Amino acid sequence: MPKQYKIYKRTVHEDGEITVTFGTEEDINNWKEESQRWIEEEFSVDEDSIEELEITSIDPNIGKILSVINEHIREEDDD
Repeated sequence: MPKQYKIYKRTVHEDGEITVTFGTEEDINNWKEESQRWIEEEFSVDEDSIEELEITSIDPNIGKILSVINEHIREEDDD
């Protein structure tokens, strides 16, 4: 059976806006470290969340695929 890669959704509330990004288990530590830095800088992270989606992928490149999707989301938000 091929390896199943879990997919996660991160929601960040910042300056009255909401940012959503997607990632794999590899991204969770980075997200948590970033949240910890924000706490140390006295920013609120109370409304932020990381949730496991009810989908998985067997594609070992899923992290790269999600990075491209996240980049397109950021570009759309910047317009």
